[in-house]
Amino acid sequence: MKIINAPVWLALLALLGGCQALQGERDGDTYHAPAAAYSIDLGINTFRGKVTLDERCDAHGGSTTFWDGSGRQFRIDYLHAEDHPLAEAPRFASDMTRLNLVLNNYLRQRVASAPMVTSVEPAHRELLDTSSPRTLFAVVRLDIDPAREPGSNAVDGPHYYGFLLFRQGEMIYVLQHRQPVLMPEKMKSVLLRLAEALTIPGQLRSDTDTRRLRATLARMAPAGKQSPLRLCTPGN
Repeated sequence: MKIINAPVWLALLALLGGCQALQGERDGDTYHAPAAAYSIDLGINTFRGKVTLDERCDAHGGSTTFWDGSGRQFRIDYLHAEDHPLAEAPRFASDMTRLNLVLNNYLRQRVASAPMVTSVEPAHRELLDTSSPRTLFAVVRLDIDPAREPGSNAVDGPHYYGFLLFRQGEMIYVLQHRQPVLMPEKMKSVLLRLAEALTIPGQLRSDTDTRRLRATLARMAPAGKQSPLRLCTPGN
């Protein structure tokens, strides 16, 4: 990943402000995440073809899901290390202890609790000591029953979900990718390339950017319906 030495308070100020649920902001081919958490070039070869995306955020962090032209799914979450509910840890916990806690909380609170998921089985977990910052990589097997959530368009059977976690500054980053078969080395390679493409911190969105995003959402809304606009505010 590309690290830019910038004052942490700028990113924190943005994080405590508002952001939107949207189909993504593109500045040329670059996506700037809320709170200046990161920026990423959407033209990297990790993505195949045109990229679409959707983001959510609140005062403690945010999440953006990307789909490329082949329908492959990627997700980048950023969590405020000191106050995100999924990152709670003893005061003097090491970064690696905190990353393991975050991963366990993801599996228990977000993955296993999903309506369509019938089982979650660990398939691989690895500490990448040679990376900087130190990084945790894991793959789990998910068994999916689409009948539990009609209209989801999910595919029945097993899926393999990969996680790559690291801490940079005040944020913990959780990169995710889904594959149809168990290929840990390929999963790790894809997620490491995605991490390498991140510029941290990213670029703050201006008021002009926000107005442009509102206009984009309005144009994307189905005829006769309001745009799916949602401002993220602290505490929601």
